[in-house]
Amino acid sequence: MKIVKKIIFVVVLVSISIGLLVIGNGYDMYQEALEQMPLAQKVENIQEKNYYTKLKEVPEMYINAVISVEDHRFYSHHGIDAIAIGRATFNDIRAMKFVEGGSG
Repeated sequence: MKIVKKIIFVVVLVSISIGLLVIGNGYDMYQEALEQMPLAQKVENIQEKNYYTKLKEVPEMYINAVISVEDHRFYSHHGIDAIAIGRATFNDIRAMKFVEGGSG
């Protein structure tokens, strides 16, 4: 039984280490993007586009359609989908690069 506990401990420790590496890499990518263009400037550039639409102007039927296609568990996970994040992390580790996001 002690060996099983040790194996589980090592697996958990390795998983946490890999998770921290992925998070650190993502944070570095975020910082690089901010250096290229500050977030406020990026938002302003997007809002200046002639096709920019405010969320309150988007029909509810369209929002529901997007949610049903993109993230059918949207209302149950309250913004953080552990299943999708786990799947994306697994696929990213398997590919050894960022190939998938955890949004749905």
